[in-house]
Amino acid sequence: MTDIEDLPNFQISEFGGAKGSFLFDFAPLQSSSEIPRPFLHRHGYYHILWMTNACGKHIIDFETFDINQHSVFFLSPGQVHAWSSSVQASGFVINFSAEFFLQMFPKMEELAEFPFFHITNSDPVLYLSSQQHAELFPLLQQIEAEFNDSLLGRYDVVRSYLLILLTKLRRLHKPRQTDLALPKSYSLTKRFKLLIEQRFLEFGSAQEYAALLLVTERRLNEAVKSTTGRTATQLIHDRIMLEAKRLLAQTDMGTSEIAYRLNFEDPAYFCRFFKKQISLTPGEFRKKFATPFQ
Repeated sequence: MTDIEDLPNFQISEFGGAKGSFLFDFAPLQSSSEIPRPFLHRHGYYHILWMTNACGKHIIDFETFDINQHSVFFLSPGQVHAWSSSVQASGFVINFSAEFFLQMFPKMEELAEFPFFHITNSDPVLYLSSQQHAELFPLLQQIEAEFNDSLLGRYDVVRSYLLILLTKLRRLHKPRQTDLALPKSYSLTKRFKLLIEQRFLEFGSAQEYAALLLVTERRLNEAVKSTTGRTATQLIHDRIMLEAKRLLAQTDMGTSEIAYRLNFEDPAYFCRFFKKQISLTPGEFRKKFATPFQ
């Protein structure tokens, strides 16, 4: 029986020649025969796809996004994705390990400063205008030159350029109005979503999460609803569904085995739960996403 850990899960990036102890890698998209990767896979590192020219679709955690000219996609470690372009893609791929990121930001909470890498982010793409692309592209060229020169202290310089690039991209990332109007509710929602990520296989009810967060279930639901438009229970179900989708698409585990892994005592109830969420049975979903671009 194939387990999820045995499927495509790239831990080391070698697009730009990185070997061994991987910290940072950078390469033109058009220079690698391995790109695009039209099959579902994941990375153990942060992954930026900078599309100067491309046209196609990008599936990220089973949501589909358009690929256009001047698209920039952001993926965090562990996210499932696949993409394909009907034209020769050009641009850059930027990969860096968690260790490289933490050398810039030693405090984990500072990851939230870059919303496109935060676990609570639901919008992993920026569509740049021609002017925005032209203004930022020289930074990519400077990173490329520094990375290829292999001079003393190159990673310090690359890290500085990357910080500038991410900061400028963050300025273009438009927060939702609720993020600005309800900062306390948004903070509680972020903590809730982080806790879901840690405990979704243990906790089944919003009440259990509320107790750990030291708030009432009503307060938690109010915060989540005002920030996301969904209930706390729906967010818990969303995370369980994401894991179910990953197991169905990336393993050959049977439906009953997946149900038990996700702590459903009755496989039949799991199937009803799954179909209620997306109007597809587990088998229909597996067939649809096994080869997403074929």
